[in-house]
Amino acid sequence: MTALVPLPPFQPANLSVRELLASYVSVLDELRRRDLIRTRNSPLGDLAESLALRAYGGALAPNSEKSYDLLTPDGRRIQVKARTVDVTDRRTQNFSALRSWDFDTALFLLFDAATYGLTWARELTRAETKALARADEHTASSRIIVRDVAVAGRDVTTIVGAAYERIDEPRVEPGGLSR
Repeated sequence: MTALVPLPPFQPANLSVRELLASYVSVLDELRRRDLIRTRNSPLGDLAESLALRAYGGALAPNSEKSYDLLTPDGRRIQVKARTVDVTDRRTQNFSALRSWDFDTALFLLFDAATYGLTWARELTRAETKALARADEHTASSRIIVRDVAVAGRDVTTIVGAAYERIDEPRVEPGGLSR
């Protein structure tokens, strides 16, 4: 095995705003090339969906699918929601809004905002998710508060965490093909 040569430290404070933005785009392009994200939006949602795919298997839904993000080999439709949280921020924080209930399971992932480390992962049935939801009439959606999910459903942090540990390995498709 070839020893890794350490790279010089990345020093964003020394870069102009335009250089920072160009670096950000380059990072997103590389994450897309590695098949970890699908869009140039904030990578959090795509990362969460990629982790769900690696943890559960199956196929990601098309980006236009509003009801679920992953179809598992056993036919479950999983809605994936992710949030980064600064541990020093004590304000109430929500996952992104739910606008459809046409899923079987919701997978909620919480990441540390400073490191993108996985804090926890919780799997909830549609009924459990609905019980936590708070209607938002203004957006015709439902909000889910992070602290409510933290103790709900089934803890799947170990499963999703193991997928995160393997994030740099090629994803193996059914039939043994690597991506």
